[in-house]
Amino acid sequence: MKKLIFLFVSIVFFGLSISTQAQVLDPENGPRAWKKENIGQEEAVSLTHIREADVMWSKRIWRTIDLRQKQNLPLYYPVADSASLGKRSFIQVIYDELVRSAKNPGPDALKAYEKYELKTIIPPDIALSKMMKSDTFTSIADPIDCSTIERIETVDFFSKLKPEMFKVKLMEDWFFDKQRSVMDVRILALAIEFPLYTSKIETDAICGISIFGGWDKVPGSADRIWFFYPDLRQLLSENECFKRHNDAARVSFDDIFIKRMFSSYITKEENVYDRQINEYTSGLDALLEAEKISEKIRDFEMNLWNY
Repeated sequence: MKKLIFLFVSIVFFGLSISTQAQVLDPENGPRAWKKENIGQEEAVSLTHIREADVMWSKRIWRTIDLRQKQNLPLYYPVADSASLGKRSFIQVIYDELVRSAKNPGPDALKAYEKYELKTIIPPDIALSKMMKSDTFTSIADPIDCSTIERIETVDFFSKLKPEMFKVKLMEDWFFDKQRSVMDVRILALAIEFPLYTSKIETDAICGISIFGGWDKVPGSADRIWFFYPDLRQLLSENECFKRHNDAARVSFDDIFIKRMFSSYITKEENVYDRQINEYTSGLDALLEAEKISEKIRDFEMNLWNY
């Protein structure tokens, strides 16, 4: 009888221990019904090795991803307070890695480049200074003698810029691999585009002297920071992205790009003049030209199977 009572009590306590362990309070991901053990442990999916002798046709394409489009919203959000509950946007992931690289420069630091040729490297701290202005000297008027007072004002500029960083540029190669008989694509470079701001000078209403009036957005201007996409793949594969309809089967940011789960439009194809589409046409004609380039790639693949 005592053995039966002991067995019953043991089963009850074992069940309670399981029920208490089923709910997890993760300091990074918040409370969950189960422990997420695979976050940050994924490896980038290996891509098929391509031999030059197997490439019978290729075309280099530049395209733009507008993160405000519906299909691209998982890359854009969350915009504010992105560190809460482990949810970070694509822009935030890149920014945080630049911050880490600036603090710990070395062979593992993320390399940024000025242009898509990926020849001129930008140090992480310089890349950050483009996206975040801090410890800025500002000038105000002394109300007593109307003299100019210089002071250092720390500005969280990235929080202001982040909602406006909604364009991602891609440079990729489309090619036909005759060994596998497939049309394939490889993303070579990725860029984040953001608007430029300049200091605004105002006149003090009382003293009539020039003072710092904040920051003004330069209309029609933008700057870019380029990255070699293969260097980004491991970072992006370790960070999950929101997936509609099934929160338990999220994909990584790398999956979004490799599986082409985004909406974009072509801005340039490799040409003898090295021109972008908007340099020789505009408006609706530019959209039609971009679609024409896409159709040429599709038609080339289809024509290979027409005898």
